[in-house]
Amino acid sequence: MIKLKDILSESKVELGKVYSNPYATAFKPQNTIKEEEIKEDDHEVGMGLSSLKSSVRSAKIIYTNIKKRNIEDLDGWVQEKMTLASDYLKSVADYMEDLDEYDKDGTNTN
Repeated sequence: MIKLKDILSESKVELGKVYSNPYATAFKPQNTIKEEEIKEDDHEVGMGLSSLKSSVRSAKIIYTNIKKRNIEDLDGWVQEKMTLASDYLKSVADYMEDLDEYDKDGTNTN
């Protein structure tokens, strides 16, 4: 049978002594990046266009299937998801239409 006392006697560990964790800083960032240091080439526009393209594709599939199958009633959860997606897209569309009224910080200039 292996005893803790035997394991401790073989190692350089002393009972009652507090040891620091050598891995405590392993996952800390080496240097923090400030938001203003992030360049504008972080692909947000490309990701946004890709998301929009995917949304349009999904909307076409949904529309085609509803028409093709002559669906008259939708499940509640389906209608809820479609309404939520529509609301989100409308919010972005309204913002884009009124983009000239906003300055770079996103605050109203009027």
